[in-house]
Amino acid sequence: MTRAGWSFLLTVLTLLAIGLMVLASASGAYGLRLYNDANHFIVRQVVWVGVSIVVGVAACFCDYHIWREKPWLTVLLYLGVVGLMAAVFAFPEVKGSHRWLKITSSLRLQPSEFGKLAVVIATAVFIDRAGWRISKFWKGAVRASFIVAVIMGLAVLEPDFGATMVIGITACALFFISGMKILHLAALGASGAAAFGVLLIFNKNRMNRILSWFKTSGLSWFNSSVSDGGTIVLTAKEQAMNHQANAALVAIRNGGTTGVGYTKSMQKLQYLPEAHTDFIFAVGAEELGLVFSLVLLALYVTVMVLGMIAAARSPDRLGRLIAYGMTFLIVFQALFNLGVVTKCLPTKGIALPFISYGGTNLLTAAVATGVILNVFRQIESPKLRPRSIISPMFETEGA
Repeated sequence: MTRAGWSFLLTVLTLLAIGLMVLASASGAYGLRLYNDANHFIVRQVVWVGVSIVVGVAACFCDYHIWREKPWLTVLLYLGVVGLMAAVFAFPEVKGSHRWLKITSSLRLQPSEFGKLAVVIATAVFIDRAGWRISKFWKGAVRASFIVAVIMGLAVLEPDFGATMVIGITACALFFISGMKILHLAALGASGAAAFGVLLIFNKNRMNRILSWFKTSGLSWFNSSVSDGGTIVLTAKEQAMNHQANAALVAIRNGGTTGVGYTKSMQKLQYLPEAHTDFIFAVGAEELGLVFSLVLLALYVTVMVLGMIAAARSPDRLGRLIAYGMTFLIVFQALFNLGVVTKCLPTKGIALPFISYGGTNLLTAAVATGVILNVFRQIESPKLRPRSIISPMFETEGA
């Protein structure tokens, strides 16, 4: 494997180590309150890390060309994930959403996380096999978008708008990289955004979150209930919806430059809900300060740069698309999470890759890492395979 590949692996392992360190502190109070065990969540996360490393290693040594050479395997993966995402509706709601498959009393899986991986693999294989036809509207753009639309639609129905946004933006990025015409991409994007907007409007809970976020995000022109003195007036319900983001900002401010000290966060003591999952970054920033925030950002930037290097140096188009897609999944999800925690985006449940508590998210991040590492391995010793045609100028329509 190349030096860039080893650097990528080291970066991910560093993120995992930081995640376990912060989780050990952030989850203690919550574990003690729910299970009378301060180590409940960290012990479970260590188990998931072990499983994820095994799965990631398997993905690293599984040649990604298998998805193109055995298309039935890609179809099976895609249909299996669709089936799992549909199966969640047979289980009771958890916090207003059907997102989980309850395997045992203590084991739950979130299929929408697998949906992200399935979209990247299936879309990359389709684009690779389509060749220049991706520049066509019906044979290229529409067929490719259908692959994405099915999984996005199921994610919206759960509803899981965080996964929907990550999948949608990642797919658009892949379409753009593949050579899809800008006009076609704009038409598909506008259609998807319109459908997403309509569904969002009819989801009162999510719409109220967005409206309350607008009222407190400095966009006072949007707020029709501003008093004469310029103070934004929020209802009790709106205040409750902003509670998580406000508590996160308090934690980040408390941390300052050097932090209040490891394990000494105040906001994690029942002030900040989901302190060990979606808002774990705020706990780390409070305890370890600006240094923690900058180090974490630098690590995610490194993941993005090295992932894009893997894509750029890939020996073929399929490897390039898969490496870009897996990199985008990790980076976009991190950006969304940090945007929510810092109140740059409306409150939305979305995990911070490698850091937040959660087995399914960690598992999918490990698979994405393993696939990127496999691309790095192929750079060093590529197998002789016919390269896919990238541009329509190299192939005639009759070919």
